[in-house]
Amino acid sequence: MESTENCGVCGDPLVYGTGEVSRQCVFCGKEFNTLVSCPKGHYVCDSCHSQTSLDILREVLNSTTSTDPAEILETVMSHPSVPMHGPEHHAMVPAIIVAAVKNTGYPVPEGAEEKALERGVKVPGGWCGFYGACGAAIGVGIAVSVLTGATPLTGKTRGLANEATTFTLNYMLDGGPRCCKRASRKALEAAVEFLKTRMGITLSQAQEINCQYVGRNRECIRQDCAYYDNS
Repeated sequence: MESTENCGVCGDPLVYGTGEVSRQCVFCGKEFNTLVSCPKGHYVCDSCHSQTSLDILREVLNSTTSTDPAEILETVMSHPSVPMHGPEHHAMVPAIIVAAVKNTGYPVPEGAEEKALERGVKVPGGWCGFYGACGAAIGVGIAVSVLTGATPLTGKTRGLANEATTFTLNYMLDGGPRCCKRASRKALEAAVEFLKTRMGITLSQAQEINCQYVGRNRECIRQDCAYYDNS
């Protein structure tokens, strides 16, 4: 029997079964037996469902083995606690980049993911319009700073972090109003290119993204967005 509620991950109607099935939570990675499931196999455990956006970000970072930043981002953003827009995305971008790099086997500083998250949290909302620098782009610079151990006194790595932010800002310019989903996705695409060409770090980037958030974004640019789902 199909329920009137939809899967928070993919949007498909949930199925209520008569027998329990084993499903792995998409956020924490733990196995659970459940009577309610998504036809595509997605499942969110009760504990993860009740967590805040930053808590769920930490859960995903602790459980994922993915080297594809976009894949990690889409998982985190699918959680119901993540707003359509907001500074939470400024923390997601750097922490996800560092996690994906770590999963390639590249040596990262101890506590790098949490350090990237903590720095990203400090970037307020609205900076894209009020201060002229999107927080998601700054997030890429934060990730590079954390990965290289940059400080205000380290010339080369400080410059590289600033270059990463500049590169990302240029990459995401599209003339549209704010969209934290679009900005975060573009920032991660830019990060993949920058890390490969400037730092020799290769991340995966195989996922095709069809945005599930059009109905929640009053300023959606629709067909002008690379992630717009025409279907």
